[in-house]
This record gives sequence, structure tokens and C-alpha cells, in this order.
Amino acid sequence: MNTTADDRSVFTWKDFSRFVHVAPVERGWLVLWGHFRHAGRDRDLAGQRTYADLHGVRRRVADSVFELTKSPELVAEAMIRFDRTQFPVHRPTPLPDPL
Repeated sequence: MNTTADDRSVFTWKDFSRFVHVAPVERGWLVLWGHFRHAGRDRDLAGQRTYADLHGVRRRVADSVFELTKSPELVAEAMIRFDRTQFPVHRPTPLPDPL
């Protein structure tokens, strides 16, 4: 997968061939996670989710790191880094009314 997540990411966690990116998008916060392949030239996306607030993002980052590593220690490290990150003020566009 070729994506520009690095260009807009406000939080990035990497461990060898694994990554989690968080970036502001129109509807909230986008979280991407997966594996690097071919010496980092390519990415295999394991998942992506969009959240309206940082509470959901924090939980997804923790779950994604655990999914990728199965290591509670690496999850704790990622959460410390996440909590120390100064995220920009971001006001997502509200969802349209249902039809």
C-alpha cells in the first residue's frame, strides 16, 4: 500500500516492521496500522478506522499495537508516547443527517 499517512501523521509508532499512524481527517482521526515489507518500501495495511475523538483513537492505538506485537510492554510504551503527544486542535465535520 502506498499512502501519504506519513505526511499528515501527528502520531506515529514504529517497531521494526510494524507501524501505527494517526492523522486528522475531515470526519475525525484516522488510525492506520500494519506491517512494512521490502525493507520499508511497501506497507501491508492490517486495518484502518476513523474516530470522532482522541479517546477512541487512544484505545485503537493500544489495540493495534497489541494486535501487531502481542506485547503488553510495547502497548504501555506506545500509550506513554501517545499521552505525551501534543495533538493539534481538530474539529471534525459533523456527519450528515441520515436519510
